[in-house]
Amino acid sequence: MLKPIWDYGIQIWGCVKPSQIRTIQAFQSISLRLITSAPWYVSNLSLHKDLKIETVSKTAKNYYNNLHTKTANHTNPLISNLASEFMPNNPPCRLKRHWCHDLLNPDLH
Repeated sequence: MLKPIWDYGIQIWGCVKPSQIRTIQAFQSISLRLITSAPWYVSNLSLHKDLKIETVSKTAKNYYNNLHTKTANHTNPLISNLASEFMPNNPPCRLKRHWCHDLLNPDLH
């Protein structure tokens, strides 16, 4: 029920704090547990795998990768320039800051 709502802006979730993603992931896991009436000893990973439902972070990565490929091949040069893998002027990473383009390179974080 809420998945379409958080799917709407999930492409820009590369810059949110992990605690915010954990909150939505916890809600998704609780919902799956209630829907399936799973006992306490069944892990959330097992629920996701058995029901073939991706985690929130995996969904965010997939949506951002799709957005990135669509903008890279766009006919408008202003939109295709948005698909660069690096930030302009290459700003330094401070305070363990996450950027949306970090979802393209899982090795960075």
